Amino acid sequence: MAKKVREQAMALSSYLKSVNSEDISENQDVQRMFCWDNGAINELIYTVLNEDYIPPIILGEEELGDNLTQQYIVDGIQRTTALNKFRHMNWKTTKSFENSVIQYQKKRRDEKGHLIKDENGSILWDNCEFDIKNKTYEQLPDELKKKFDDYQIRIVIHQNCTMQEISKLVRRYNRNKSMGSNQKALTWIPTYARKIKNIANNEFFKNCVTYSSPKRKNGTYEQTVANSVMTVFHIDDWKKNPKDRNEFIEDSSSDEEFNIINTYGNRIAKVCGEKFKNLFVFKDIPVWFAVFHRFTKLGLEDSKFATFLDELVNNLHDKIVDKWSYDMLDKEPGTSDKKLIQNKINTYISLMLEMFDLKNTIKSRTLEVENSNESTLSFVQENANPEATDEDVNTYSDLVDYCLDHNGIEVDAPIYQQCQTALIALMAYACENENEDKFEEWINKYKNQKKFSPSQKVNYDFMKRSFDKMANA
Repeated sequence: MAKKVREQAMALSSYLKSVNSEDISENQDVQRMFCWDNGAINELIYTVLNEDYIPPIILGEEELGDNLTQQYIVDGIQRTTALNKFRHMNWKTTKSFENSVIQYQKKRRDEKGHLIKDENGSILWDNCEFDIKNKTYEQLPDELKKKFDDYQIRIVIHQNCTMQEISKLVRRYNRNKSMGSNQKALTWIPTYARKIKNIANNEFFKNCVTYSSPKRKNGTYEQTVANSVMTVFHIDDWKKNPKDRNEFIEDSSSDEEFNIINTYGNRIAKVCGEKFKNLFVFKDIPVWFAVFHRFTKLGLEDSKFATFLDELVNNLHDKIVDKWSYDMLDKEPGTSDKKLIQNKINTYISLMLEMFDLKNTIKSRTLEVENSNESTLSFVQENANPEATDEDVNTYSDLVDYCLDHNGIEVDAPIYQQCQTALIALMAYACENENEDKFEEWINKYKNQKKFSPSQKVNYDFMKRSFDKMANA
C-alpha cells in the first residue's frame, strides 16, 4: 500500500514560488480568508530571520486522473500569506514587536567592497545587528534576505485525496482554538503567572462567584486577578488592553500586592459566602476589591462589609450619588473603560461611607477621571455597530493601524492624535457596510487634514460624509 503521508523540507523561497505559480493552491474550497493582524505577521518574520522553529505546512494532494495531481494548503494559509506579503508584496513590518533586533554575521569588506582575508587566506567575519521594525524585505541586508529565502520549511503532504477529503482535513487541522486575548495576556506576566493562577482558585473564586467553565478555560479568572491588582494599587495607570495592563504589572507590581489581593479574597469569602454572586460578576470583581481595600481603612469588622452589600442589594441600589447609582452603572456598556471603572469605585465607596455615617468624617480618595476620554466601545455602539464587543473594537483598531502604517501616516499626525475614536468608529461603519477595502483609499486622501473638532462625534460625522461620498462615487 502506498504511503498516505510524505514529508519534505524545502527552501522558503521555493515554497512561496510554488504557491505563487499555483503549483500549490491557496484556494481550497473551505479555507478561511487571511485574518492575521500586524503583530502576528511581525513575529512570524522575526521567527524566520532568527531561524527558529515553525510548525510544518500541511498540504492535501488531489488526484486529478491520468497521474495528474494538484496540491492545496490544508493548514498554514495564514503563515503562507503573511510570508508572501513580506517577500513579494512590499509589506512593511510595524512597530509591534516583542523583539525586533536580528543578529547575523557578515563578511568583512574594504571601502571598495572587496573581501578582507587574514594572512592564511581565510575570510574575516563581523557580528552585526539589524532592527527589522518598519522594514520591507528589500530593506533587509543581503545576508538577511538570503537567510529568509533559504529558511527550511517543513512540508507534510496527504496524498491520494479527493477534494472532499481535503475539506475534511482542513476542518480537522483547524479545530484547535487559538489563544484568546486573556490567555495571551497572561504570557506577558511570567513573574506572577503562577501566583495569579493560585489566587484564581482561592475561596473567593470558588464560593463567591458563579462558576463558569468557559471563563475557566479562556483565562477570565486569571485576568480578573490581574485586573484587581490594577484597580487596588495602580488605578491611575489603568490600561484598556489586558496585554498592556499585564506588561505594566510585570514591571511595577510585587509579591506583596498579590498576597494582599489573595488575603482580601479570602476575607470577603469568609463573611459573604455565596450570598452576593449577583454582585460579584467578573466585570465588577476588580471594582469590589478596590472598594474592600478602602473598607479595610475604616477600622470596621469584616462582617460590616457584608452588611453594606446586603443594604446595597435591598435599599441602596437605586440611590444616586454624584449623578450615578449602582443600577445606572450596572447598565453601562463596556468592561475595561477607565472612566467607567473609576465611577463605579467612587460611587460604591460613597454609598458605603454614607451608610456607615462616615462620609463627612473620612475623605474619600478622588480618582481622577479623564472626562474627554469617551469610551471607544460605547462610541462605536452608538454610531456604527450596536452589537460591537471589546474584541470587535480591538479588531477595528488593528485595521485602522494597518491602514495608517500602510499609507505612511505617523502616530503624531493630527488625524490620528485628534480623531482616534472617530476613526475606529468609521472603520466599524465601513466593515458593517462591507466597505472596509474603501477605508484605506479614503484615509490616503484624507490624511493631510489638520483641522478637527474637539468632539469625536463631530469629527465622525464629517468623516462619514466624506467616506460615503467616495464609497458611493
